[in-house]
Amino acid sequence: MVVSMRRRGLTAALAITMGAGLAVLGTAAPAAAAPHYERAEVHQLGYTDSADPKTAFDAGGQVNLPIGARTAEDGTVHRSRVYATFDLDRFHGKRILGGTVAIRERDVADCSKRAIELWHTKAVNKTPSWHQAPDPLSKLDEILTNEYCPANITFDVSAAVQQAVAQDKPRVTFEIRVPEQYESDVSYGRKLYWYTAVSLNVQYNTVPELRDQHMYNGGRPCVEAQPYPHLGYFGNSLQALGVDGDEYDTRHLTYDFAVWPQDDAAARTEFAGRAGPAGYVGGGTVPDGVLVDGRTYAWQYRVGDGADTTAWSRTCYFVYDRTAPSAPVITSSNYPNADSGEMTPLGEPGEFTFSGGGNTDVAGFEYSWNMLGVPGCSYGGGDVGQLECPDPLEGSQIVRADVLGGSATVLLSPQRSAYNTLRVRAIDLAGNRSAEVTYEIFAPWQGAPVVSVVGAKPQWNEQVTLRFSPGEGISGTTEYEYRVDFGEPRTVTAAADGTATIQFLAGNEYGHNVTVRSHSANGWISHEVRWDLTFYPWPEVTSDVYDVWEPRGGPGVPGTFTFTRPAGPEWVGLKGYEYSFDGGESIFVAAGADGSASITWTPPASGYYNLEVYALRADGTRGDYSGYHSFIVA
Repeated sequence: MVVSMRRRGLTAALAITMGAGLAVLGTAAPAAAAPHYERAEVHQLGYTDSADPKTAFDAGGQVNLPIGARTAEDGTVHRSRVYATFDLDRFHGKRILGGTVAIRERDVADCSKRAIELWHTKAVNKTPSWHQAPDPLSKLDEILTNEYCPANITFDVSAAVQQAVAQDKPRVTFEIRVPEQYESDVSYGRKLYWYTAVSLNVQYNTVPELRDQHMYNGGRPCVEAQPYPHLGYFGNSLQALGVDGDEYDTRHLTYDFAVWPQDDAAARTEFAGRAGPAGYVGGGTVPDGVLVDGRTYAWQYRVGDGADTTAWSRTCYFVYDRTAPSAPVITSSNYPNADSGEMTPLGEPGEFTFSGGGNTDVAGFEYSWNMLGVPGCSYGGGDVGQLECPDPLEGSQIVRADVLGGSATVLLSPQRSAYNTLRVRAIDLAGNRSAEVTYEIFAPWQGAPVVSVVGAKPQWNEQVTLRFSPGEGISGTTEYEYRVDFGEPRTVTAAADGTATIQFLAGNEYGHNVTVRSHSANGWISHEVRWDLTFYPWPEVTSDVYDVWEPRGGPGVPGTFTFTRPAGPEWVGLKGYEYSFDGGESIFVAAGADGSASITWTPPASGYYNLEVYALRADGTRGDYSGYHSFIVA
């Protein structure tokens, strides 16, 4: 029978577990919450022998380690002590909660007698000899009882491990021996089982830490000094970062948050939050009813890992504001309201003034010719997964009031001809929006730039040159803003006459589109106009005589018909074309180097005719689509 016995301080042993067979102590446990248990790495293990006082005996092979006295075959009495040294590097920076040395008895001389002491000695690098034993520092534990034999025994070495780690010692050495008064008595002698040897199991925890440079509330960074941020919808959302040197604990930290009115620290509310993934903020939501609109609040956080909890963090402040401001008033000095029946002046930007009417809750205005957007925050968008909310008074279509409750003036141009509706909302410092107000105008249709092709009709896979010219009644054009195929906006500077040209490769077999608007020196921007280029998956047919849908030529008047290849890479190097008039016999004509071909045909009589043409690939196969050219012979 094998019995496990644990020693703490200098108290009597207690029976812990009983069972048949071998009980291996100190095996690594699966990851768990703090505190943690880990076996220290053995640096040195061996024993000394008084009968051979100059020799050190390192543990090795299947040799049990002797302690106390034993008699050799020649009658010589040998006294031995076991020394075990353990590396502590992995525990530096940890808080040591406890330590136990475990042994297992074998080859006990007399089970009715047991006296074993465990001493803390000066650390050694290698097994000492009897004459060079390290100086003892303190006796840590002992067992003097003889219940259960042989037994698994543990000794409390917490004080020695804590001291060594606190002093940043790389190693700790223990001496296991029979007390001096019994050390020569062979009846107290025994051996320690080689398989389990001597192990040191350390209970420890890495104290968690705050990373309070990462404190956020309402999606905004912590502010410690005035002016404090005004926070609205997300004002009750607190986030902060904690870390722990123990990997498992980092993923399972607990977060506590505290919030209180700045002028009433006694009204402090503490509540539990939730942890985020390792390296990401944890968060907490202030309980309902705690925050009162218009008051200034302070808040902190702390984290724990199940064994240790940090101190409270620095203090952040915010003003809680969930009240929407009053709606603004819109006026314009030069753009009449559409209800007046008047148009806006052509080529002149509109001057619009938004007024907060003296309501000091109004800090700015949001405006758009289209639908006003819904202000939003980015969930988990920050570098540590924090909520990120933009400054409510910054943005491309937001303007600040000159003073709280004051006004702001902007220059705007209509986006389209006819009716345009300007939509405006007031914004307060917390980002709360007022109800929407509108101002409708009627803009003239003139003014959009003119787009024309420079040179011949564009062909697939060739450069296209477009000219932009000022719209009717527009002067002072400085540049054009355009996009090709809905790509990123680009600008081109206008020449002295107000025109500009652009070039692009017509590489899309389905065609292209270009949108453009003009900018004038006075700040006016035209509405947008679109130009389209379409390519078809069949050959194009043109004629010098019979090219329009009205009677032309006449019987006996020859006409030239030109076939142009379809767009797309499969038609580069095509063989030629097959054509027929009014469903007659198909005739082949080879393509030239540029992929086109021409035929001359003379109509036999007046009337309606239809020419159908197929392109032939390089391998002679027909295209899937035919081109048609219908015409009337006079």
